[in-house]
Amino acid sequence: MSTSKTNDRKIDKLYRNFFIPSPYQIILYLLVGALLLVLIKARTIWEELGGSLIIDTIAETPAANSAWGKIASGPLPQIVFWALIGMIMYFVVWFVWNIFINLKNDMAADKFVHPRNYDRNNYWSGVLAHKAFFALTVVVFISYIVMMFKFLPVIADSAYSALSSFNFPKDLLSTAIYVSISGLLVYVFVLLLRLSANTWQSVYKDL
Repeated sequence: MSTSKTNDRKIDKLYRNFFIPSPYQIILYLLVGALLLVLIKARTIWEELGGSLIIDTIAETPAANSAWGKIASGPLPQIVFWALIGMIMYFVVWFVWNIFINLKNDMAADKFVHPRNYDRNNYWSGVLAHKAFFALTVVVFISYIVMMFKFLPVIADSAYSALSSFNFPKDLLSTAIYVSISGLLVYVFVLLLRLSANTWQSVYKDL
């Protein structure tokens, strides 16, 4: 009985450590969330601070136009662009190939000599359940990233509007709420990333 309680406590602690962030992690998520909002509105903030005057003055000079034209038409942007495309394609090929190898190993393991109580249906139902859950996790993670990149600019605009027409304490509370929402989005992103990594490890444990 004591062993069962100890295991239950370990499982509870494991779930709490996985889902409930520590105070330091909460502060980190809030800081990252606030930084994302600032980065999204960085151009607008820079223009409000008068940086646009400097940029416009420099950008209108023939030397600046020639320099930017050479950079834009030079090999460096093309190298960076095709390097990113190559990295994405390599990751996709690597991911698909690993899934294929994993399935091949599962099929090979099914042909091994097993005990008499071996149930092939239970084996394949467990293997396919792990892979289906992993695939679902990846789809949810990618969908969340797309949603996050669409939702963050809306939060950044709202936070910037609250700060530009600041009215204490109403807008201070609104800004804190926007930063908290952004931090919550970062927390869910990290949570889904860890969940995807753990399900990927569980898939490889079937080997």
